[in-house]
Amino acid sequence: MTGIWTFAGAVVLPLPLVAALVIIAALGEWPSRKVHQGGRPVKYAVSIAGLASAYLAAAFVVSHVPGPSGVALAVPTVCLLNVGYVAALYYISGGRNGLRMFLDPRLHLIEVSTQGLGAVVGLAMLYWHPLLAVGALVLLYGLHLASLRHAVDVTESFDSVTGLWSEEAWMVQAQQRLHDVYGSVALFMIDPDEAGQEVRILQTIESGLQPSDLLGRYGSRQILVLIPVGLPEGGPFLATGFRKDLAAAGVRAALGCATTADAELEGLLIEAMSDLMGRRDAAGITRNW
Repeated sequence: MTGIWTFAGAVVLPLPLVAALVIIAALGEWPSRKVHQGGRPVKYAVSIAGLASAYLAAAFVVSHVPGPSGVALAVPTVCLLNVGYVAALYYISGGRNGLRMFLDPRLHLIEVSTQGLGAVVGLAMLYWHPLLAVGALVLLYGLHLASLRHAVDVTESFDSVTGLWSEEAWMVQAQQRLHDVYGSVALFMIDPDEAGQEVRILQTIESGLQPSDLLGRYGSRQILVLIPVGLPEGGPFLATGFRKDLAAAGVRAALGCATTADAELEGLLIEAMSDLMGRRDAAGITRNW
């Protein structure tokens, strides 16, 4: 709930005090963030610098656009600047997989709701009776509980080793992609010879991926990649390139590929698995699935 009161402060307070408010709020959250961030103060400081910039921009908007319209414009200002700042850090640091997941709009619904309620509190203190802000406490509590549930859901949706979507989360999105995409779609199933190679595999094939491609975990250590290819021959073409990249990088892994223009995920998975197992058998490698 800190974000709600910070946004309300950005609406009400002068610019210098807004920066101070963000710093104070960040210091107050440091004990819990220290665990989440692994105790890395530089990373946390960079994150807070971006957040402070977003709130200062919101305060600037409120001070130059009079009335409730300025407060309303401050909400997308904070959200867009903060998301853009973090996305830029992901891009600069080379974390393309993290960037792909971070740009999923569903992950930011809680943030938008938080800033929206902060705007309501700020409006109450500026233009209505300050006691009306107290009426938002019930909504704040409900939002706080929702954010906790959301944090748990998000944590369970990602694989802790690679940062990719978990199998269950990937399945839900893949089925939707098959319904939405026109033309052929290729599914690649990559199975490393040894456990612990997943990150190297992602680093190797990353140059051939687009932000819209859907990556996830499958089974004990397999990686799934769903890519719209338009034409049926696009899948085998990409598969050949991925296999060459893996071999050149010294990564021992088998890659199965299946292409379809239908919206049936289960059959696509079976076909990709069959191709993968056929290549394993041809290489004389036996795996326990």
